Amino acid sequence: MSNYVIIGANSEIGTSLAQHLISHKHNVILVSRSKKSSWGSSNDWLDGIDLTNELNLLTLKNFIQSKFNSPFTLIHSVGNFWEHKPITSTSFSEAASQINSHYITLFGVIKAVIPIMQSMGGGKIIAFSCNSVKYNYPDMAAFTSSKAAVECLIKCVANEQSKYNIILNAFALPSIKTNSVIETKPSEYHNDYATLEELSNCIESTVEHLSPLTNGNVINLFKYSDSFYHKGYYERNIIWEENSNEGIKRLL
Repeated sequence: MSNYVIIGANSEIGTSLAQHLISHKHNVILVSRSKKSSWGSSNDWLDGIDLTNELNLLTLKNFIQSKFNSPFTLIHSVGNFWEHKPITSTSFSEAASQINSHYITLFGVIKAVIPIMQSMGGGKIIAFSCNSVKYNYPDMAAFTSSKAAVECLIKCVANEQSKYNIILNAFALPSIKTNSVIETKPSEYHNDYATLEELSNCIESTVEHLSPLTNGNVINLFKYSDSFYHKGYYERNIIWEENSNEGIKRLL
């Protein structure tokens, strides 16, 4: 039985991970900006936390210290959804929102928990990137560059903190079968996307067996789709752009 902190417990991935880990008898702290959900334990859920606010980050730090006295794994599942949009149609505020939600929140969380992990003799931090960083897809510049910053941050801090037995890695996600993705992607691909349960199983099994030498990596998750990978980016996405962006707006 291990200790976990799920940041973004109300996100679809965060919820799936938390419920999976709780069902496997791990000790789990839940953290969210929005109000705590009814499925979680109120004693172990810290809500109303803005990860861009230093006072809120101090509250988070104190909460973790009050609950755990041994090493833990922190999973950062926070960040705005992407849109297929060229940079000429992307506002400055949209770009800033992507950077803040993906990168700045992760920076703040890492800065808050590193002293705790050092005092406990180590710990693990997991963040999520996207395979768009590797492939440099068009019409996703604000989102993808934010995820590239996430990867760089993970690698830099891993190199800096490895002497304290602190392990940081990023998972580069393919399309995950969340409601947001189902709403905004062609139905012909839905069965080929990785499910939330597959992702949760993968993360738990990977994290539980991470060696101190497995540090500073971008772990690429890949699920092959015959229909998806035999088409180019524009064939897969551009003809759906209008429907996709309208779907996203309905979800926000």
